[in-house]
Amino acid sequence: MKNPLVLALPLAAFLCSCGGPNPEHDTMMAEHKAMMSADSVKQAEVEQMKQTTQRFLDLWFSGKTDGIEEIVAENFKSNIPMPGVTTTGIQQLKDMIAKSSGAFTDNKTEDLHLIADGDRVVAHYRWKGVNTGPMGEGMPATNKPIDVHTVDVLRFENGKVVEHWGYMEEFKMMEQLGMMGGEEGGK
Repeated sequence: MKNPLVLALPLAAFLCSCGGPNPEHDTMMAEHKAMMSADSVKQAEVEQMKQTTQRFLDLWFSGKTDGIEEIVAENFKSNIPMPGVTTTGIQQLKDMIAKSSGAFTDNKTEDLHLIADGDRVVAHYRWKGVNTGPMGEGMPATNKPIDVHTVDVLRFENGKVVEHWGYMEEFKMMEQLGMMGGEEGGK
């Protein structure tokens, strides 16, 4: 039989080495906690940007602008040319929403992707609506439905939307409205 002291000494040495003060270990743990905290803050910012993007789109498709100042900066800039809208800043967005909601009603969206990277959020969704009002000079209402994919890119500063780009299946929409060739337009 082996001496119990021979077994106890290595075990005691191991236990002491694990439980004693270790500045290097403490530094590593503090750095790890700081990284985890920074990641948590970044993740919270990303989630906030995504929620703000969803609210932005909800306001756009509802045609309402009440409370838009909470999520959009005064110096807002849209990179989408819209005929008849010559204003700038947040008023530009309000005018664009009014014009869009005057042209399309019964708007419904289906979220497909919402991706955040850095200071931008990309929203890809399916938009359905009915063209019940004029879309501009020489483009009267068709009272026809549309069903198109759309992508919006929003840039954020200090938690608010400051810039916007938007892309959609415009040719498909024009065909569906009977404004150009294609299956619907040729009838």
